[in-house]
Amino acid sequence: MKILLILSLWLTVSARAQTPAEIIKKSDEARLPSGDISVTVHVRDFKKRVLEKDTTYKVISKDAVMSLVDTIAPQRQKGRKLLMIQNDLWFFTPDIKRPARVSFQQKLTGEVANGDISRTNFAGDYNATIVKTDKIKGRTAWVLDLKAARTGVTYAAIKYWVEQKTFMPIQAEFFAVSGKFLKRAIYSKPINALGAQRISSVLIQDAIQPANESIIHYKDHKREVLHESFFNKDNLAQ
Repeated sequence: MKILLILSLWLTVSARAQTPAEIIKKSDEARLPSGDISVTVHVRDFKKRVLEKDTTYKVISKDAVMSLVDTIAPQRQKGRKLLMIQNDLWFFTPDIKRPARVSFQQKLTGEVANGDISRTNFAGDYNATIVKTDKIKGRTAWVLDLKAARTGVTYAAIKYWVEQKTFMPIQAEFFAVSGKFLKRAIYSKPINALGAQRISSVLIQDAIQPANESIIHYKDHKREVLHESFFNKDNLAQ
């Protein structure tokens, strides 16, 4: 009994010692690890819970500040790409030949915005505060308010539940500049990938019509060796 009490006290103190920035950074690692990596991202879009679209992307990321999202299925969409360099985002399709600048807020597919796939760096994009501790799905979590640290990020504000024990994201609610509730994300339980526990899927639901949803699956995580020259908008046609 005494050992359990000591362990409980240690976990409580440890949880309180975490700063909001540390919590967000660790939860970012659970969603998509930092460094040079690639991952296959499979997205299924549902309207009124009927499957409407099925798309697969190869995402290649360098230190969470550069990424290339390459559409690999379906066949008719092959060659479509999103390139992120720092705070800039370009869209390329073989039909238009020249990359066009786009926003992180624009929809990529279904309920998924460009920034949901190309940029997953909450720690770099938001200032966070801890609002309270909450029980959600039987798990003790911090509830954090995230406010955009600059203009142009995917969402103006996020309400974010992060499990205290593991730093795994559990749920997020996304808001526009106006304060409008846009959509909700529900994160899956983790799998082992690249030597740590990572989120394997995310359910994104429209705030008004939750039967309109997208399910994002992550698989085939790999470490890469990438030079900055790889992320060049003049090479998107290759």
